[in-house]
Amino acid sequence: MKKRYVIVGLSHRALAMFIKPILSAYQDCAELCAYVDINPRRIAMMNEIKGTNVPGYAPEDFDRMVLEQKPDVVIVATVDAAHDLYVIRALEHNLDVFCEKPLTTDEVKARAILDAEQKSRGRVMVTFNYRYESTCTQIRELLQDGRIGKVVSVDMNYYLDTHHGASYFMRWNRLREFSGGLNIHKSTHHFDLIRWWIDQKPVEVYGYGALNFFGPDGPRNPSRKDGRVCPSCAERRQCEYYMRWHRDEWRGAPENIKLDDHVSGLQAFSHYDSPLSRKCIYDSEIDIDDTYGAIVKYDGGAVLNYSLVASAPYEGFRLGINGLGGRIEAELIAGRQGQPMPAPRREEVTLIELFGARHSIASPVLPGGHGGSDPLLRDDLFRGPDPQEKVRRMAPLEDGVLSVLTGVALHRSAVQNRPVSIGELLREPGMEK
Repeated sequence: MKKRYVIVGLSHRALAMFIKPILSAYQDCAELCAYVDINPRRIAMMNEIKGTNVPGYAPEDFDRMVLEQKPDVVIVATVDAAHDLYVIRALEHNLDVFCEKPLTTDEVKARAILDAEQKSRGRVMVTFNYRYESTCTQIRELLQDGRIGKVVSVDMNYYLDTHHGASYFMRWNRLREFSGGLNIHKSTHHFDLIRWWIDQKPVEVYGYGALNFFGPDGPRNPSRKDGRVCPSCAERRQCEYYMRWHRDEWRGAPENIKLDDHVSGLQAFSHYDSPLSRKCIYDSEIDIDDTYGAIVKYDGGAVLNYSLVASAPYEGFRLGINGLGGRIEAELIAGRQGQPMPAPRREEVTLIELFGARHSIASPVLPGGHGGSDPLLRDDLFRGPDPQEKVRRMAPLEDGVLSVLTGVALHRSAVQNRPVSIGELLREPGMEK
């Protein structure tokens, strides 16, 4: 029997990850019954592009949509700060929810979602696709099999390249009120991986953060001006980020830009409503950090040393996991497609026995989005986990909450210069428990 799905937030992610697959590979088990979006134009264009007639609703009509369309599952793919609104409303109707990561952006919303699920027959799953990447899955399998014994420490250094990292400072992510900051929007992936790999829960965080590359004091800022947008900026040829990645994107004077070419079709569902909305990475309104360092303590005794840099020459992570019986080392370095990079994509996992051999483990590169993880995640969501699969990769609500609270604790620690416990974030505002 087919399940009926509502898509809330017609983002590019919603289109590529859910809408197109439901209309093709999953027609036998899933159907779209409604769209919910703040922009009716997006709903109309989505139906036009896909040749469908899916009913559309404004956010204020969510309850009416549920009564009229009788969905089984609500897929939430809005701006991060609005996730809680639709997750909670869906749970109030006893519906299941697939929520894009991060689950939400602060501890208040996280507690409200936890409370709503406790009162509901519905359940929340967070779409942590990074768990499904082949290297990440292999690491979980090795740890689950006890290949290095009890985990006592983890080192993870994560790098966003100058294309990917800069993109967060051009769009809505640059404002903490919408994204929670990269300590949540991006680091939630990494904190979830660590918690999933080692099967321990975070209990305390001490961290530091800074805005080093972007914002008005960025060292490569051509001049201190607000309100610039890349395609029409007179200084774009003095901007090293623009010239590195976008120099061939628009040719000629700004007045020659063909807006219709950029806002029609699938482009309408990109990160930008028009090419002129790509804001300058040096604006003074930016209030998120681009560099983080943290120590996280876990309930099983492990300690994580973590760093995030949002403007590096290449993208990926370097990882070391130390256990009582040995060590796992991993490196995942990804190039930017179509651009020259210092190094090609590499995926390497090494198991080092404490008093024994060193084993190199090959990681297959799978087809599909995000290193082959998206198709595997969709199979779990729409068809259910394979009973033969060695590890459970779907992320329940608790995992989504813990990843967000770790990010919240990181930023609060950086601001207040003190260790922040996960318990205090769960207990606020009364701290009575």
